[in-house]
Amino acid sequence: MIKWLEHPEYVRFMKKIIPGHTEPEIKAAFKKKYGIDLTDGQIGGFKTKYQIKSGTHGGRWVKGQASFNKGQKMSADVYVKCQPTMFKKGHMTHNHKPVGSERINVDGYVEIKVEEPKKWKLKQRVVYEEYYGIKLSSNDVIIFLDGNRLNLDIENLVRMTRSELVRYNQMKLHGDNPDLNMSAVLLAKIKAMQGRKENEED
Repeated sequence: MIKWLEHPEYVRFMKKIIPGHTEPEIKAAFKKKYGIDLTDGQIGGFKTKYQIKSGTHGGRWVKGQASFNKGQKMSADVYVKCQPTMFKKGHMTHNHKPVGSERINVDGYVEIKVEEPKKWKLKQRVVYEEYYGIKLSSNDVIIFLDGNRLNLDIENLVRMTRSELVRYNQMKLHGDNPDLNMSAVLLAKIKAMQGRKENEED
């Protein structure tokens, strides 16, 4: 057990290293400096005793947080030990998804990977573009006539502009009936067109 009051140099070092660092980083730094292995309890006790917070989340490293050894070069012997586990350029991670892979996003839409390294696209847009041989703009949206986001049959996909989609949603006429929904789409397109003409006349 370390008696902190008997080692003021330990206290000064801990006060300096704790802010912004995780328990593993603090342990590693203390071991490197003094050759002593600290326990989580000793670090926690020190924080409590001297009322110092690390600023990390539960002792975990957080995005944007610099490590205690940032800017330090790895020694030759450590490099040799770590080399077998280092990430190699061109090596694919275990969870890599090839182009053409599909996934369902948090909103329930199917996405397809279209380009490396991490470019995904809504599949309904890909299906529509390939079938009609066109390139959709950012103002184009593709809706599902039957309301099923997993039904990617081309007959179930309808192209609308964002302003038309606003009208479509405002009318609240759509449900799970494709025929009624198509009628609502046509009505939304007419209303959007009327709105554009009114704006042009003003």
